[in-house]
Amino acid sequence: MPSNPKKSKAHPGHVVLREVQPDDLPVLFAFESVPAWCAMAMVKPRTNTKFESVWAKIFEDWDNGLTNVFQKTIVVDNEVCGTIGCRLLGDRHEIGYGLGQAFWGRGIASRALGLLLDQVPMRPLYATAAATNAASIRVLEKHGFVIESRRTSPETERNLPCEEVVMVLNKRQS
Repeated sequence: MPSNPKKSKAHPGHVVLREVQPDDLPVLFAFESVPAWCAMAMVKPRTNTKFESVWAKIFEDWDNGLTNVFQKTIVVDNEVCGTIGCRLLGDRHEIGYGLGQAFWGRGIASRALGLLLDQVPMRPLYATAAATNAASIRVLEKHGFVIESRRTSPETERNLPCEEVVMVLNKRQS
């Protein structure tokens, strides 16, 4: 079913989170290969080989019972539109998500984050966004995240140098 970018924000469609399946990977790779997607997230594009190796490790860890990565596929009206998850980085649980560009601005990220927060009981939760990514910052704030700090992120193999905001959610929303 093709995406419908004319759906309003008030009606993002039927949003569900489900287990990531290997068949999702080509679609997810295509989403994050779009230059606008990389610019929004302030990341460098990955090769398909690197992308698949990251996911192979996640699937292997899951098969071995490791749970430091809780990742779901975001599906709207039976169409894969992105991923969302929570992973343990050091001693902090970090939220992250990404949608294909055709799905931006429809309220899907906000709905998916609400569903994820219902499934992830631990608090505090953290999220990092490029300071220029106003849409992601708005989505996080809508769900109770507040800016804890700002920092300059150096260039890495994956990330572009940028100013980031570190956001925290300290308690479950009622």
